[in-house]
Amino acid sequence: MGSRIHVYLLVIFIQIFIATADQTNPQDSDALKALKTVWTNTPASLDGLDPCGSWEGIHCTNSRVTSITLASMGVTGQLTGDIQQLSELLILDLSYNKGLTGPLPTAIGNLMKLTNLILIGCSFSGPIPDTIGSLQLLHTLSLNSNSFIGPILPSIGNQSNLYWLDLADNKLSGTIPVSSATTPGLDMLVNTKHFHFGKNQLSGKIPSQLFSSKMSLLHA
Repeated sequence: MGSRIHVYLLVIFIQIFIATADQTNPQDSDALKALKTVWTNTPASLDGLDPCGSWEGIHCTNSRVTSITLASMGVTGQLTGDIQQLSELLILDLSYNKGLTGPLPTAIGNLMKLTNLILIGCSFSGPIPDTIGSLQLLHTLSLNSNSFIGPILPSIGNQSNLYWLDLADNKLSGTIPVSSATTPGLDMLVNTKHFHFGKNQLSGKIPSQLFSSKMSLLHA
């Protein structure tokens, strides 16, 4: 009898562990639910109680949200500062949701583990926040086909891990920034293989120091 009780208790413990293992970290859950309150036309699965357990496009590791991929979902609304609470986020892909509008929040620069920021073909506008330059682990930065205005950020030059930089088809103006004794510039991106700046309102000549022998560009 005693051994049966032990087995029964072990089964209950395993069931409880499995049931709680996928539960979303409360901070991440609150952040996602706050974002959802300003979004409309979201997938039906986003009405589930636990994001890690059932929300489409939400991927988690050890109960922390590490990826949001909601491309071409018809989502409308804005991206708010609540996104900064997802401190373990690696991938944010909201591409081809034309109903996503407004500026990018400066708080996006707090996502220090982000490796892929992909917002292609949305309707974001306003200046690209300078805080994006703080994302030192970025591998892909694709902000093309939006309505961003203002200059190309010199701080992007700090992203030494950047492989893909696409700012094409916006309303960016000014010159392509290169580094000086006191400021960064895009010439520092020696590991970047793709530069895309077309269909903007840039002016001036392409700086000769933008490209160096240390680079091995695939497309520019």
